[in-house]
Amino acid sequence: MSNTTYRQHATAVAMAFLASIVSATVARSQTAAAATPIEVLGGTATFDVGTNVPALSVHGKSSALKARGRVRQNGEAPVLEQLTAVVPVKSLNTGMGLRDDHMRKKVFMTGDGQLPDLEFSARESSCAKAAANQTTCEVSGDLAIRGVPRPFTITLKVTQDGEAYRAVGDGIVKLSEYGIEQPSQLGVRTEDDVKLRFNFTAKQASGAVGTSGSVR
Repeated sequence: MSNTTYRQHATAVAMAFLASIVSATVARSQTAAAATPIEVLGGTATFDVGTNVPALSVHGKSSALKARGRVRQNGEAPVLEQLTAVVPVKSLNTGMGLRDDHMRKKVFMTGDGQLPDLEFSARESSCAKAAANQTTCEVSGDLAIRGVPRPFTITLKVTQDGEAYRAVGDGIVKLSEYGIEQPSQLGVRTEDDVKLRFNFTAKQASGAVGTSGSVR
């Protein structure tokens, strides 16, 4: 190969390499720009916990779940980003006033008498197409109870319905990880594991979501 041919070949390789870098940069920019802000207003959060009495469990529900985040198309599957969710503790109820008061005091109240909201902030999510319009996402982040964050992972089944995303997800919370003693009343003691379920519909947000994705 002559020096001239070698230089031409090297130049072509260098140009192709630069073109691939530019193409990848543009692709990443376009992907980031395609992320759509979403919000959830009035989703539901439910919990279920067993007790030391066979066949007896405690159920609770809130219909005041709020969340914000972003959704980005990654190939065929939508990916959740910057997801944060909040459930006001006072909105949780079990259907019995006395038991609700006991739950809030024993599980959610801080040492100075405050009742911080339950807050979940996602660090990352891994999504895979499950069906034509369904995606399964494993979302990992931190769930704060009494203002104390601990690692928490929830598996969401997301169904796309036009511009809306319907999601149902389940996860397990261990009270002991938050230093919370298992509540007991009249000889009935709850288990350490609490099953959580979120059920919500996310729609395009009316305003932009900042990088923190905070919900207020």
